[in-house]
Amino acid sequence: MIIETGANQAYVFASNKQAVNVGASELIYRAGTEWVKNAVDDTNEGRETPVVEIVVVASGKALLLADDADTGRDVIRAVTRRAIDEAPGLEIWGTVDPGPVNEADLGKSLEQAYRRQAAWRSRRPSALLRHPTLPFTRPCHYSGQPSTALGYEGDTPYPRAAKVDAAWRRRNDGRDRMAGQLVDSAVVPTDRLNDGVSNAGWVAVMHADGNGIGGVFRGIAEAYSGREFLDRLATFSTALDEVTVAALRHAVGQVAGRTGWLLPLVVGGDDVTVVMDARPAFEVTATFVEQFARTAADHPDISRVLADMDRPGLTACAGIAYVKPHYPFSEAYELAEKLCTSAKQIKQIDPSCGALDFHVLHDSIGQHLDLVRTPLSVLDGDATELQLWPGPVVIGAPGGGSRAAAHDIALLRAAVEELGRRQSEDNPPVLSRSALRRLRQALLVGRTEADRARDQVTVWAPDPAAASAFLGTHLLVPEPAGPNGGQLTRRSRDDKDRRVWFSRIFGAIDLIDMATGTAPHASRHTDRHGGQRREGRAA
Repeated sequence: MIIETGANQAYVFASNKQAVNVGASELIYRAGTEWVKNAVDDTNEGRETPVVEIVVVASGKALLLADDADTGRDVIRAVTRRAIDEAPGLEIWGTVDPGPVNEADLGKSLEQAYRRQAAWRSRRPSALLRHPTLPFTRPCHYSGQPSTALGYEGDTPYPRAAKVDAAWRRRNDGRDRMAGQLVDSAVVPTDRLNDGVSNAGWVAVMHADGNGIGGVFRGIAEAYSGREFLDRLATFSTALDEVTVAALRHAVGQVAGRTGWLLPLVVGGDDVTVVMDARPAFEVTATFVEQFARTAADHPDISRVLADMDRPGLTACAGIAYVKPHYPFSEAYELAEKLCTSAKQIKQIDPSCGALDFHVLHDSIGQHLDLVRTPLSVLDGDATELQLWPGPVVIGAPGGGSRAAAHDIALLRAAVEELGRRQSEDNPPVLSRSALRRLRQALLVGRTEADRARDQVTVWAPDPAAASAFLGTHLLVPEPAGPNGGQLTRRSRDDKDRRVWFSRIFGAIDLIDMATGTAPHASRHTDRHGGQRREGRAA
């Protein structure tokens, strides 16, 4: 028997109000955990032998074994009725295998159950049909859906849709649960949820996801059978959740001297979505991806399953969308999700590594990632394509000379360190602000113009030898095709095969600006984990 929520992203991000997002995420979590457990306890109450057994309970999903189909339907009925009362607008449904299940074939039975669940979902009407908009219905202030209640922010009443009102009532519970898993002082306090995270002019929306986790779950069904299959499935699911929480807690714990800079929205399974102050965002994300792999490798339940299946260790990827604080959150999340997908290129390059990708969005109108990056992909003549972003930024131990090694995070950090150095006579940055502006302009023209600009700014530099070495490493980097050498070629948008180059300059400057902040009070650089470091602002 399977109970599952659907359209979770649409439910959580139906409003741009972050307090509502937190509450909606909490309702999804409770639907797959607390509500299922309560329904199972009520069904088993008064019986000598339980008639329903929990296999897996997680945010938005539960796998159960029932003695018969009618008992399973009773549990599904109890959970879905509760959802109607406590989480209106949430898509949640369940299916039961009508026939007996052979314990030796539990893996195949689960596969059939998932197919039945998917087929039933396709026949269900949309949850939006539950709340039709009538001519005299006042729209919700937060979502535009028909309002059913009035809620107050301060002394001002605002109409709320049923789903928004339900999420609003659970916002503090969601905040407290996730803050208890992480570092409480880092998370926005309950009395400031309406204000969002502290920031210095920019916020970051980070979405992270494990690599190949679905394949591992499918492999468990093939590698084990009977009761052992259920045990491994349950322990792996629990372990995966523990690894994700522990990795994020470790990353958050590295940020010292800040409070209220983080708002977790989804933390469970192998998924993470958080909003945070842009200043520590890059290093927090990189630390999470790195720590996820380490923690998974050290977890005995995960290590045993992977060893039995002859699979490599678990890794994760992440995307960071840097936006202004009042930018529509749902669009920022969508960009972060696309950036995470972009980072997952690493699975084809080096499966042993994780990766992240990021973008600083200066536009006020949301666009697809491909459209955002089109101006940053410069076609230079008939033979070359120059990409002006450094991603995917690889985190791990890539092989020397490989494409993954060219994108190693250590190289990007080195570029940030050299360019972000404090302006002083004793230890000036490797390039001046005017030199960086010249390089920006040249890179947007193409590789040939960038070569000319390199010669010019090297002469202007306080240390020409250091500037030459820096630019030789970071300005124009050929994209290796793979571990066996050669340069990558790609069919470009004008239908020609071109050699691909990329530059770390734009990305390094963006990271310096984000770590510095642009609000009037943000006058200091930050160290790698967001603590204040030194005066001045980079170009």
